Amino acid sequence: MSKDSQPHFSRQHWLTQSQFHAQSDAEILTLIVNKVQALAKLGPKPVVLLDLDSTLYEVAPRSFGIIREWILSNRPTFAPHMWEVLERLQLEHVGYSLNDTLHALGLDVQSPEVLKLAADLKAYWWPRFFSNEYLPMDLPYPGAVEFAVQLHGLGAHLVYLTGRERAKMGTGTILNLKRDGFPFDERTTLWMKEDSALDDRDYKLQAAKNVRSLGELVASFENEPRNLVALAAFYPNAFHVFVETVSSDHPAPRGEGIYRLKRFSSLNSISNKTLTDDRVKER
Repeated sequence: MSKDSQPHFSRQHWLTQSQFHAQSDAEILTLIVNKVQALAKLGPKPVVLLDLDSTLYEVAPRSFGIIREWILSNRPTFAPHMWEVLERLQLEHVGYSLNDTLHALGLDVQSPEVLKLAADLKAYWWPRFFSNEYLPMDLPYPGAVEFAVQLHGLGAHLVYLTGRERAKMGTGTILNLKRDGFPFDERTTLWMKEDSALDDRDYKLQAAKNVRSLGELVASFENEPRNLVALAAFYPNAFHVFVETVSSDHPAPRGEGIYRLKRFSSLNSISNKTLTDDRVKER
């Protein structure tokens, strides 16, 4: 069966159908650290691709803040029974999509009432979520900063490869990276979309082809299955790591020979090093 004709699986089905290496979080990160260290000594320059949203950064606080803002500003328009549901919104209810979030609140996302509510919410949420204004709400996942700093310190060139549009989110993205202590210098590159209409997978794959001008790809980190599978097919000799946070329900072909990471914070167990930064601690 050709790759183009492979069956595609959505979200949870993709997880059960894909083939993951058996290494633990700490073992996966150690493999990558060791490869970066070896290449840095012998050449060529090691390169690591790092997605941002839901890979290095938890974006649920951004979405939560926007949704709460919308709920409170529209309170007089809600029927009492709907207000009772919406006012229960907590950060843990926030999923990848607005429908995921409404479903987590127990709402029937196919009912006419909720469909109308979802459409109104999306019209408010969309331009705010994809803007510089609300980016300060994002939080790096525990251990993500420390891992990036370690790779950079060992000689890796870090590429922040994100589907964010530069014109709308470039300034806030750079401010967050610097605010949170991610490396950002001549050995880092930030690749962003110039056109938000571009498909994420196609954009990231095209951008990733430019890695060869920087050095040798050691690893990629992604929360989106279809993006990760495409990168793995193009660079089969690199480590490709599925960061298991939240993801879209876009169907993806079965993943093979990839790694599955739950937490960057297992960095604590690499080489028996103890990091004291509070950001490493589990929230």
